[in-house]
Amino acid sequence: GLLKFVRAVLRYCDTYRIVKPKKERVEFLQNDLEQKTKVLEFLKLDVEGLEKELETLNKKYEQSLLLRQKYRDELAISEKRLNAADKLFTGLFSEKERWQEMLKQLAIDKENMIGTCLLSAAFMAYAGAFSWDFRRTMIFDDWLGDILKRDIPVTTPYLIDQNLTDDLEISTWSSEGLPSDDLSVQNGILTTRASRFPLCIDPQQQALGWIKRKEAHNNLKSLSFNDDFLKHLEMAVRYGTPVLFQVILRFFFSQVNFIKNCMKDVEDYIDPVIGNLLEKNFRIQTGQAYVMLGDKEIDVDDNFRMYLTTKLSNPTLDPSIYAKALVINYAITIDGLENQLLAEVVKVERADLEEQREMLIEETSINKILLSTLEDSLLRELANSSGNMLDNEELIRTLENTKDKA
Repeated sequence: GLLKFVRAVLRYCDTYRIVKPKKERVEFLQNDLEQKTKVLEFLKLDVEGLEKELETLNKKYEQSLLLRQKYRDELAISEKRLNAADKLFTGLFSEKERWQEMLKQLAIDKENMIGTCLLSAAFMAYAGAFSWDFRRTMIFDDWLGDILKRDIPVTTPYLIDQNLTDDLEISTWSSEGLPSDDLSVQNGILTTRASRFPLCIDPQQQALGWIKRKEAHNNLKSLSFNDDFLKHLEMAVRYGTPVLFQVILRFFFSQVNFIKNCMKDVEDYIDPVIGNLLEKNFRIQTGQAYVMLGDKEIDVDDNFRMYLTTKLSNPTLDPSIYAKALVINYAITIDGLENQLLAEVVKVERADLEEQREMLIEETSINKILLSTLEDSLLRELANSSGNMLDNEELIRTLENTKDKA
């Protein structure tokens, strides 16, 4: 037993000699690990602080980028507004004097509106059936003189075309075939502005040609009281298609009958079935107009227009016709005939010049329409502009287009 004990102790000593350095090494490494762990934790804390600082710097960097982009956008907007302000100033400054003059003239016209409207209304109501000389005497000598005598404010010199139409519309009429003399312009005003349907005394057929060209794009329907016109008239009234009634003289073999036929008044040729329509005897219900046409009541389109023309140069009209329709005397004056004869001579002798003249009239009319549209659009943009006017690209573009076209 003692031998076994001694051997065991000796074996333990040998083993201990091997294990002890390892234990010491383990203890050293554990101490070193603890120190490194503490260093690692310190470094982690340091890294976390650096990460937080980096995150803060990144946020500042992003904010700086956004701020830089904001300043760039503001710079671009400022440059754009500067250019727009320069264009607006340059463009509107050129219009300033003209608009100031127009404003002054409008103030004067406003003060003189009573007499001007009185003369214009009198012209529209009473002057249509008379000749050019009688109209001029009646309006400018009698009526205007009486208005001035009574100290009623009126714009002088009083010009019918300036108060009831404009150059653009006159150019349009001229391109459609209406002569540009004063009588024809007055007749055009009466035909288009009157509240009653026009009955044109048209021996030279100028009104007929002009109305056909004027209403061609609206699908004008030419009818006659000698035909079955009622169905076509009903469709035109319903759908707003213009209608032209031509008073056609009925010829007979006998010269006596022919003369008697020519002496008949126009009322003989106006079918009573259109009486309500001619008088505009409409019934309004829920905003819609209705008229009795024959034995049927039909709805009336707001765009419906009716024209009546006669070749009789001096018809004897029943007084009721003047209450139902607006009688307009289209008989040409000597000056108008001279101008038209000159145009016909030029058309025959120099067809190229006549063609060039017609092209120039049409081009001028188109240009005036375009310029008027652009000016109206410019004023509308100025009136309805909200926010910063310099940001309104449509206004700048319209102003530039107006200047270029002008």
